[in-house]
Amino acid sequence: MSKAPYEHYAHDHVILMLDTPEFENLPTWLTDNFNIIEGGTHAGGSTRNKLIIFADGTYIELLNWIAKPVEFFDWAGKAPGLIDFALTSTQSAHEVFDAVMKRLESSSSSSSFGDGGLGVRFKDPLNGGRKRKDGKQVEWYVTKPRFDSDDDGAPNVPRPQESYFPMGRLDTPFFCHDVTDRALRVPYLEPGIADHPSGAKGILSVEVVVPQNKLESYAKLYASATGSEPEAAKNDATTAVRLRLASPDPEALKEVQDRVGIDLRMPADEADEQWIRERGVGIRALKIYVPGLSKDRPLDGTGIGSSVVLVS
Repeated sequence: MSKAPYEHYAHDHVILMLDTPEFENLPTWLTDNFNIIEGGTHAGGSTRNKLIIFADGTYIELLNWIAKPVEFFDWAGKAPGLIDFALTSTQSAHEVFDAVMKRLESSSSSSSFGDGGLGVRFKDPLNGGRKRKDGKQVEWYVTKPRFDSDDDGAPNVPRPQESYFPMGRLDTPFFCHDVTDRALRVPYLEPGIADHPSGAKGILSVEVVVPQNKLESYAKLYASATGSEPEAAKNDATTAVRLRLASPDPEALKEVQDRVGIDLRMPADEADEQWIRERGVGIRALKIYVPGLSKDRPLDGTGIGSSVVLVS
């Protein structure tokens, strides 16, 4: 029996930007909850990272600018906090690229797919690689979205754009596909590396907040990006849609695999409206699965830590 389309797609990682003081002296809301490992400096020399690796094969990348951007230009204008997230797949980068582009270009009004009039396509997969300290070669492909903002190609883009994308547009996830074994890039099988003080096991969901009158458009866009049919999601505060995903290593989240995915929702309160005004349409919260937790727990009461939530 063939897999449902969404089962080919999984969370890969989430990017959390930190300013230099917090990157060099990590806040307790991170260190009290996670085992954090040193990453390194990216090839271009403008960013460095640290990693929080989970048993499900996903990770959080803690990112910090150390020089004028010569790469990752789409992140250059972003303030500290959650800024972007990536998906991965059991299929090759080029297979996924072809499938996603076909869905994005669907013009049938009755289809769940298309780009929702948001002017989104994807750039060709770009090959990357590095040599680990142990000499093993790691290779991958990154596939980033590209955005059309004119009235003809993107009639449903939230406008005025400076109000909805004040730091640049990043309302669509990108893809990171492994060419070599995933455990070489994300060493989640190494003893102890995915053991966390909080008991965290992996990424349950990414929450994306979108303007109230654009939920249907974004549901089509995200359905095309994930191959998942939009489903009504339980949310007592506002209207929400879920796009189901798998996990890279589903055994770690087997009790909650039916809850793994992306939740699109409209703003529920003034805090959400302020988030859009200040940070733009896009990733709003990250939910991390912790078995047996008595109640959902944000990592901090305010600030960046309040947008990362431990859930059971």
